[in-house]
Amino acid sequence: MRITTTLLSLLASLLLSACNNAPDPVSLNTVKVGTPALWKVTGTQPGQVGTAYMFGTIHILPDDVEWRTPVLEAAIADSDKLVIEVLGLDDPQNAAKIFSRLAVSPGQEKLDTRIDPSLHADLDRIIDSANISERTLNRMESWAAALSLASAQTQSLGLDSSGGVEKKLTDQFAKAGKPIEALETIELQLGYFDKLPEAQQRQMLTSVIEESSNSQQEFEQLFNAWITGDIEHIVTLTDSGILTDPKTREYLLVRRNADWAEQLDKRLQNPGTSLIAVGTAHLAGPDAVQATLAKRGYKVEKIQ
Repeated sequence: MRITTTLLSLLASLLLSACNNAPDPVSLNTVKVGTPALWKVTGTQPGQVGTAYMFGTIHILPDDVEWRTPVLEAAIADSDKLVIEVLGLDDPQNAAKIFSRLAVSPGQEKLDTRIDPSLHADLDRIIDSANISERTLNRMESWAAALSLASAQTQSLGLDSSGGVEKKLTDQFAKAGKPIEALETIELQLGYFDKLPEAQQRQMLTSVIEESSNSQQEFEQLFNAWITGDIEHIVTLTDSGILTDPKTREYLLVRRNADWAEQLDKRLQNPGTSLIAVGTAHLAGPDAVQATLAKRGYKVEKIQ
């Protein structure tokens, strides 16, 4: 389910965090020990006095993998603060309220009328296995229904969002008494999806349903690319699915990366060292955050 394992995985984990009945984990064909990609960003021009380590993350982890390395731990120790995508996922009730407020709108068409009839059987299969009613889905906007179905499929793998990279890093920095900041709010992040034109929302919904039978394989592919630091493969995975649509790519990836680069540029005008931990798709390819910073004169080194 490539759409989920790239840009939607954090939002799927948001929805999963409210569920307490996740099944037992399935047996995954994942690499057990690896070296996820890590970059160091330093200034080369007057005023660029800060330092940032940029670490691509995956938002949901199997239990039996080792992704920490001495290089990463040294970067964590060297960092004064942690910057992640979004704060507030540790309050699932509030996150669910925000999601519901944006997701549900009056006058929605029945969900099965928003997809090709050939997908009706697959939709019924997902709904039957999900902890969500068809009536609830029918009241949702198309993007929200897509996220909910994607979340249900991720949940079927038995993966727990509380064990994700961001959660582990957040706990580590909090224990050390170091500040934790975010690049987006939950409202802003969900808003990118909410503002997609309906045609793109329905493409997203269609993609989730079409790829539903491959959810385990899709997760394994992205996870293995992430933990081995295979950026080229991550680019290949990210460039498929709904992100082949230029408008959707602009909304969900390019604009966000540009905004994050702007925020980080301002942060790097001040002394100090930050660990920037964001979804690995945002640090891969020509639109990557660190690539934009390099265009602004920063030195970007891949140190792992």
